[in-house]
Amino acid sequence: MAGIYAVLFLLGLETTLGGSVLPQAAAQLEGLEHIGWLSTIQMLAAACATPVTARLGDIWRRKWLVFISIILLCTAGCLAAAASSMGVLLASRVVNGVALGMMAGSAFAVPVDVFPDPAQRIRWQSISGVMFAISSSLGPVLGAVLSEFFGWRMALLVLPGACLPVLLALATMPDLQARSLTRQRFDVYGALLMSLFIVGSLLGLQSLGHSHAAWLYWLVGALALLLLWRQQQGVQQPILALEVLHNTQVRVISLTTVLSGAILAVLMFYSPLLLTTLNDMSFREAGLVMMPMLIGMPLGSLLNSFLFPKLAQPKRLFCLGSALLIGGTLWLVMLPQGLSSGAIMVGYGLSGVGLGFINQNQTLFVQMVTPRQFVGAATGLVSTARSYGSALGSAVVGLAILSMGLQDGLVIALLLTVVCALLVFPISLRIQLNDPA
Repeated sequence: MAGIYAVLFLLGLETTLGGSVLPQAAAQLEGLEHIGWLSTIQMLAAACATPVTARLGDIWRRKWLVFISIILLCTAGCLAAAASSMGVLLASRVVNGVALGMMAGSAFAVPVDVFPDPAQRIRWQSISGVMFAISSSLGPVLGAVLSEFFGWRMALLVLPGACLPVLLALATMPDLQARSLTRQRFDVYGALLMSLFIVGSLLGLQSLGHSHAAWLYWLVGALALLLLWRQQQGVQQPILALEVLHNTQVRVISLTTVLSGAILAVLMFYSPLLLTTLNDMSFREAGLVMMPMLIGMPLGSLLNSFLFPKLAQPKRLFCLGSALLIGGTLWLVMLPQGLSSGAIMVGYGLSGVGLGFINQNQTLFVQMVTPRQFVGAATGLVSTARSYGSALGSAVVGLAILSMGLQDGLVIALLLTVVCALLVFPISLRIQLNDPA
């Protein structure tokens, strides 16, 4: 678990560090108009890699999947730091997205293998959520400070340097699963169709109104989804566990995960650009103003882990997080009106605490409503939904920036967070935490 905590620390750090560094890199490489693609293409790769890795983890050993993801993350960081053009920087984000998807699809499922007892697993996963939230809080500030004093290239080398001790920690991790390649087969065709659906649907959204290929992307995505659904019902070992998808509660929780993933992507990746563009702050000032959200996320996770076993209906914690998130996003939507730094901090603080409650409970809840034999697949589904939601949110913002310009597009980003937060609350009321069959 110490090795997994180190991996989750890297995952949270990488997820948020780029928001304060990549806009500077794009500006220097004369590609600021393509800033939305830096996030979208990373999220696309992560959304495709997450379900593939989650399924491979049930067949192979999760330890080595995590190990490979760290190596890819290190490679992506070095490639981005050495980028001489916007094309190279975009290529590095593809590698980075694959690495993040592999980490999310494998690392979050390890506690299921280690702790069969749900009560014990909840305690250890609470620490996982706190570790991820703490590292997420360090990312924007660390990226802003390093890039201001040493330049964006040096800031991007932080992750490759941090990868080395994590690899050493993982090398001592025991194998928790025996090979089962002789008993199970990987659904290659299903993985390909799922990737085509994810890429087609999101590229179609990103290109809408700006490229004649947009409708082709939509067609590819729709056709891939239709073929995937038919193929999954006939294959013996599908990449999507249909038994999990037939569970109404899993679908409800996954829908909230898509929405919160979109909010998280906007607030984490675009906030530095929002604050520097709409409020004339420096990137270091933007990182400091975001601190309440970055502190609020681990605080929400800690409060959730403390209150969870004390409540007969833990769903109330999810509803509380949703209400806080609504308040925070409604507060932040007033950024263009010239909010003071203190007022901005209040909005970010409410949003951070709300996300701390929500993100941790999504994983815990889906494991509670799923039978033991499908817990791994359900955990992977939540990670996939979060990655797809992040990519979806980034694609919408990227489309808004291309269509309306940087400033108006960022205002649309704020409105998107409000709409998603308002949708999460009524959906969360439908969650029923009965014992799985």
